[in-house]
Amino acid sequence: MNDLSVLQRIHTGDQVALEEVYLKFHNEFLGLILRKFNKLTREDAEDIFSESMVALYENITNGRLNDKNLSSTLKTYLFQIGINKTLAFVKKDSRFNDIKIEITKNSEIFYDEDDESLEIETENKYRMVEACLTDLGNPCKRLLELHYYHRKRMIEIAELLNYKNADVAKNQKSKCMKRLRKLFNKN
Repeated sequence: MNDLSVLQRIHTGDQVALEEVYLKFHNEFLGLILRKFNKLTREDAEDIFSESMVALYENITNGRLNDKNLSSTLKTYLFQIGINKTLAFVKKDSRFNDIKIEITKNSEIFYDEDDESLEIETENKYRMVEACLTDLGNPCKRLLELHYYHRKRMIEIAELLNYKNADVAKNQKSKCMKRLRKLFNKN
């Protein structure tokens, strides 16, 4: 299955080509999404994949994606749409108060709501964030976990980490995020 010929076939209305893409990437996509976002249900992942396929189809048929501007594989393009849709989904769902999502949103490392074709290696970026958090060490790692993962307020963090007050904790959080971004950009 050649990506450029598939693009052309879908653009001309060939539903078989669209079905081929669906069948080829369906299971791999679900595996990736369910592995990365383990609180998602299979039904959630199925819905996200379907929405991603619709977005891919629309981008091809309206000319937004064509053989001249496809700068990655079709798989990468589709999976990035799916990752963006997943991030948008989990952002709205209280089951996903996960530090990776919060760091993503706050530091703008990965997420761009307006650009579904954003082509980044999301899985590698997540690993990098996790590694950077580990490299940060304490107290930064602990502070960020308390704030983003455990949803603690600054006053609670100040008490837990023996800071003078919430303002000191907030200032420290800002410094930690700056260090995290610096580590991330260095890698």
